[in-house]
Amino acid sequence: MSVYGYLKRVGWFFLLLFIINGHEIQAVDLPTTKTASPETVFGGVGRLYEDWHAGYDFMIMSTPHTSAHRSLGITNRALWLEWWTSDQFGVKGFYSTQHFQSFGNDEFDIASRHVGGLFKGRFPINPEWQVTAGIGMAQSVTQFPEKSKSSNMLVSEFRIGVRVYEHWTTELGLMTLDGASGDGPEDSRLGSTNYLIGIGYGF
Repeated sequence: MSVYGYLKRVGWFFLLLFIINGHEIQAVDLPTTKTASPETVFGGVGRLYEDWHAGYDFMIMSTPHTSAHRSLGITNRALWLEWWTSDQFGVKGFYSTQHFQSFGNDEFDIASRHVGGLFKGRFPINPEWQVTAGIGMAQSVTQFPEKSKSSNMLVSEFRIGVRVYEHWTTELGLMTLDGASGDGPEDSRLGSTNYLIGIGYGF
């Protein structure tokens, strides 16, 4: 028998042995990197924030545009409701009351009420922190010691908020109400600039 024939038979022998033993080639699972998705309010799908938000603001320092007096405290306040059509855009309605008075006398005593709405935008920093800004209009009534004046006011606000627990958030912000009682020489500039602390609940 030639050497070539011998090697051929040996080769066939090992091939049959390999088939009989049933050796299988195992696929190796390559490690994959899983990217954690931000937690949403709908169990992993949909939006990061709730559709509706309701809240209460304490205007801790307010400056009326009619005078250089300032009010420091929590007597000036606002109640509001927001509807967010998406995580980025929404609308807001609010009702606010304010009172400014001189210390120790009654020479400066102003009370005002404001009802208005804003278009708002949200700029998330991360799922916990967010920045919001808005602009809109308000109908205002300002009560002076001897007269009352009404006007339409331009309203703007800027806020930064953080989620503190579940659906609860707290915010620091600035709200400006700016208007005038008319265009005549006896008309007054109305409105105020307000630094606020707010609490809100999303649902």
